[in-house]
Amino acid sequence: MSNSLFSRPVDRRAILRTGIFGALGLATAPALAGCGGGSAPGGGSAGGGSVTWAAWANPGETERYKKFAEELSKKTGANVSFQTVVGDYEAKLLSQLSGGAAPDAFYVGDMSMAKFIQAKQIADLSEYVGNDKSPVKLDEFPKGLYQWCKAADGTGLYGLPVDCNPSVLWFNKDVLSAAGVSQDPSQLFEAGAWNFNALTDALDKVRASGKKGLILSNWWFNWVWAVTAFGGKLQDDAGKIVFADDPKAQEGLSWLLEQFKSGNITYAGSLPKGQSGDALFLAGQLAFNNVGRWALPTLKDVKFGYDIAPLPSPTGKDIMPVPVATAAIALNAKAKNREKALELIGNYVSNDGQKFRLSGGGNAVPSITGLDEIATEGGVPAHGKWFNDAVAHGYAIPNAFVADPKTATGLPVLVDKLFKDQSTTAATFSQAVTELVNG
Repeated sequence: MSNSLFSRPVDRRAILRTGIFGALGLATAPALAGCGGGSAPGGGSAGGGSVTWAAWANPGETERYKKFAEELSKKTGANVSFQTVVGDYEAKLLSQLSGGAAPDAFYVGDMSMAKFIQAKQIADLSEYVGNDKSPVKLDEFPKGLYQWCKAADGTGLYGLPVDCNPSVLWFNKDVLSAAGVSQDPSQLFEAGAWNFNALTDALDKVRASGKKGLILSNWWFNWVWAVTAFGGKLQDDAGKIVFADDPKAQEGLSWLLEQFKSGNITYAGSLPKGQSGDALFLAGQLAFNNVGRWALPTLKDVKFGYDIAPLPSPTGKDIMPVPVATAAIALNAKAKNREKALELIGNYVSNDGQKFRLSGGGNAVPSITGLDEIATEGGVPAHGKWFNDAVAHGYAIPNAFVADPKTATGLPVLVDKLFKDQSTTAATFSQAVTELVNG
C-alpha cells in the first residue's frame, strides 16, 4: 500500500488507463447535453465563465482530458480547463482545498470519499441529479455502483461514478493449454461448467507445469468476490457486513485460503520486490489475472492468446455478484463557479459524455446503462460482453469499508496481515474484518 489513502490498485488503474478518451472521434462524437440556463447550439448553456476540474492522470491521459475540456468548452459556453494532480493525489488536493485553490470539480477515489464528506469539502449532488435540467439521472446508474458515494448514514450523494471496471478473470490461453487444460474458462462457462472445481483443477495443472496460476492482493477487489461468487451474503440491507455468519461466504473464504496454502494462488504481498501480477501476466508466466478492463490497452502487443471469463459460480453457468472498481467526480463545496461545475459533472457522466470519452479507449466500462457496445467494440477480448453482465450484477466497494477514514486506511493493512499468517482461517479472517468495519 502507498502512504496515500488511495490504494495501490487505484493508482495502478490510473497508470494503465492509457486511453480513457480513446481517439475521441471528434468528427462523429455526439453533442454533449447541457443543463443550467438558456440553451446554446448542441445543448450547452449560453454565457461565459470559467470552470476547472482535476484528476490523477499520466501524460497521455492528460492530453485526452484536455481535449475533452476543449470540446466541453464549445458545448457549454464556459472556459473549461483540466488540471493534472501529479504524485500523492489526495494530499495535494487536500492542500489545495485548505488553501482555497482547489478546482471546481475533481475525481475522488473510493478509499478517500469518506474523508472528503466528513470534512465537508464536497457538496451533495442529490438535488442536482433530481433536477429536470440535469443530463443524467440517478436511475441510469446500477444501484450497486454509487452507494459508496453516500455519507456514513446513507444520506446524500457526494459523487457520480465516472466509469467502472468489473472484476473478471483474464486468462492466457497458451499457458492453460500447455498445462493440459483442455477447455478454457470461456468455453467452460458457455457449457455451464465454469464452477470452482473447474478453476481449482486449472490452477492445479498450471502449478504442476511450473507457472503461476493467479496472484491476488489485499485490495478489496481481489478477495471480496470469494464471498459473493460462492453465493455468500456480504452485507445486509442496512449496509452492515454480515459474511462472518453466512455459510456460503465461509465456504468461499475457506476455498481462497486453501488456494493460498497450496500455492495455486499467490499472495501479491509475498512476491519478490519488482514482481507483480500484471508484469507476470504480460510476460506469459501467469495463467489468470484478476483485473478489470483497464488491462486491455497493455495487451495489444502480446504474443499469446487471451480472453476473459466471469468469476466462477456454484452452478457453473451464472454471472455472480462481484466487485466493480470505480471512481467518482465530485463538486467542490466552495466551487467558484458552481453552476458550470455542475454542468461539467453532468455532461461528464451522461450517456453522451461517457460515449464520447470511452469509445475507442478500450479501458473501462460505462457506469450507466445503455452503452453496452463500448465494452464489445472491436471484438477484443472475444467475450467482452461479459464485462457488461458483471457490472449489471456487481457492486462497488461497500460503504462500510470506506464510510470511516480510519477503516478505509486500516482494512487493507489488516487483510495484508491476515493473508500473510498461515494460521488464518475463514472464521478468524471474517471475525477480524467484521470487527473492524462494523465496530
